[in-house]
Amino acid sequence: METQNYSAKELAYNLEYLEDVIKDFKIELSKDTINKNKVQDSLFKTKELLENLRILTKKYNDEMMLNVFLPFFKLGQQIQAQKEDVILNIFKSITSKLPIEDIEGLISHISILLTLFTHAHDKLSNEYYREKLYEIIPKIESLLNNVKVSLKVEVGVLPKLGNLIHKVSSWKFGEKWIVAIAYLQAFEIIINNLAKDLGIEIKDDKGFKDKFKAVIKELSSKKEQIELVKLEEKIPEIFWDIRNKVVHGGYEPSKEELDTIIFWTSQLIEKFRILKSNESTSSKKEY
Repeated sequence: METQNYSAKELAYNLEYLEDVIKDFKIELSKDTINKNKVQDSLFKTKELLENLRILTKKYNDEMMLNVFLPFFKLGQQIQAQKEDVILNIFKSITSKLPIEDIEGLISHISILLTLFTHAHDKLSNEYYREKLYEIIPKIESLLNNVKVSLKVEVGVLPKLGNLIHKVSSWKFGEKWIVAIAYLQAFEIIINNLAKDLGIEIKDDKGFKDKFKAVIKELSSKKEQIELVKLEEKIPEIFWDIRNKVVHGGYEPSKEELDTIIFWTSQLIEKFRILKSNESTSSKKEY
């Protein structure tokens, strides 16, 4: 069920983002004069999110069928081969699937509207825009509710990040920045705690990199930390440059830059985790 949980969370992120787009859509339509360019941008974004939702829904449905059917398929191998199709049909009927057909219908509907609005932009009145959009918005909201009800797992609070991603996208940073900042802030908190535990004080004019190096220097006195010291020596300077831009400037890293952040922070955090675990074990033995 772990893979299915992950798929459900991916769906929940997408739903949260789409809900936010629809809210802004409705706000724009409530204005006396509609910004038609903004409406078309919102339609493009809605279509893009629905296309992503279609992909994630298919993935979720396939994984759900596999998780439900596989144990019974093994059982079915023990009975007559001609009955296996019957068993498959039974489990297809009792397994709740998310509505891919409804999503595809909405994507087609939006594509038609986009074509219409693009080619007749100056000829269509605000009222016509409202009429056509108020036809489809309730259908999208109904779909979102149906998908939410059909999700079979607890997705937690992380999907709320979809809301933040939508809000900050106006400032040209979003998903990759949120992932990067999560890794980097976790890394920074760990270093701050280690510095405090080791009694390391850093002058105000020094930065995080200096604090990190001071922690590593202090730990280098312990022979068992030689691997950590060697790892620190391999960190490329670009890592620190990217970190500074992400943390202090809201910089949206590229995929390659994000991979660099994840790789080095993960390596370092794991070493510190092992260090903490070893210290806890040693303390218990002494006790």
